[in-house]
Amino acid sequence: FPYTTLFRSVMPGIAGAALLAFSLSFDDFIITNFNSGTVSTFPKFVYVSAARGIPAQANVIGSAMFFIALIIVIVGQVVSRKRKKS
Repeated sequence: FPYTTLFRSVMPGIAGAALLAFSLSFDDFIITNFNSGTVSTFPKFVYVSAARGIPAQANVIGSAMFFIALIIVIVGQVVSRKRKKS
C-alpha cells in the first residue's frame, strides 16, 4: 500500500504537534488563572463557560483564527508556486 510510508512518516509529526498545542494551551490557562486576579480573560472565560456550554463568541473567535491561518497558508502556497514557475 503506497500510503503506508507517508502515514508512518507524517503521523509522528501530527501527534507531536497535537501534544505541543495541548501543552501550550493548558499552560496558557494556568498562567492566566494564577496571574489575572479578578480580571476575566479569554482563557478563563472559555474555561468557565465550558461547564455551561461553549458560548457563540468562543466559536466565532476559533473559527476566525482557523480561517485566517488557512488563508495565510493558501496565499503562501500560491506565491511559492508562482515563484517556482518563473
